[in-house]
Amino acid sequence: MGNKSTNVKITIIATLTMVITILHYGAIRGHLGLHILHRELYFIPILLASFWFGLKVGITTAVVISLIYAPHVFIYNDPQGTHLTVISQVLVFNLVAIVLGWLADRQRRQQQEMVEAENLTLLGQAAVAIGYEMKDIVGALKRTTHNQKYGLQSAEFDRDIEQELGRLENVVDTLSSCASPERIEMLSTDLNKIISERIEHYQSSASKSEVTLEAQLDERGCRTRVDAGLLGRVLDNLIKNAIEASNPGQTVIVRSHRGGLTCSVEVQDQGPGIRPEHLPKMFVPFFTTKEKGTGLGLAASKKIMHDLGGDIQVASTGAEGSTFTLTIPREQET
Repeated sequence: MGNKSTNVKITIIATLTMVITILHYGAIRGHLGLHILHRELYFIPILLASFWFGLKVGITTAVVISLIYAPHVFIYNDPQGTHLTVISQVLVFNLVAIVLGWLADRQRRQQQEMVEAENLTLLGQAAVAIGYEMKDIVGALKRTTHNQKYGLQSAEFDRDIEQELGRLENVVDTLSSCASPERIEMLSTDLNKIISERIEHYQSSASKSEVTLEAQLDERGCRTRVDAGLLGRVLDNLIKNAIEASNPGQTVIVRSHRGGLTCSVEVQDQGPGIRPEHLPKMFVPFFTTKEKGTGLGLAASKKIMHDLGGDIQVASTGAEGSTFTLTIPREQET
């Protein structure tokens, strides 16, 4: 619970208590119905305190309200409120706080237990996914080493080793992306520059797959305050996925667009698209449609975009390909 939200809730409870107290003491010698109504209104701050903060704060609020409520019998010699009535009302105040506060605390404990159980499940899935990937990489390295012993050319051997080490580095980078970065350097950058650098990096990979990698950049440019390294990592993941999803002869397009308050980047492929039932799960950790995927790349990209103050969304129209859209706050010109 954030400090700002907590302060607002405390202010609401205190204000309600003060207003009800003014009404309560102002109507003591007035109409009996109003007196009873104002007394019952004290349940509102008690219920809110118990629901929002749990047992301890709920009881504290009930005790404070009891101390505020009870003295009217002695101060005004109120004929409408006997000592027994006041004591009964105070007991009810505190009983309600105890019951609702206990229920609220129990609900929070149950939610926490569910979160912990879900985290353990995700941890198990992570172990399986990463273990499978690492086992595959180690197996490939062993086969490459074995082939070297039986006459594999040194250049080919080095290329295979470099490829597998690249896969290993990719796994490490993906895992690192899932954690909150210790330091984010938000610097003023033209989005087009980052896109151009990443497209140039993947031109060779696209050519090998016989896929055209095309840039359609907004001529006006789009300056934004962003960590270029983190955003580049997201673009790497999206461009790489788009190339892998494309067949020879198809085109992957990376677009930039300068909007009123935002900059956006689209990575569009002409691949088989995403099935409608899979779309809501694309950014869920460990969900993957790839045979050997870990299901962490897009989830990590989603987290990075949130860390940068932006967002990532996906759209797909059946067999006409998929489009991933990044949205980032634009740097306002002065």
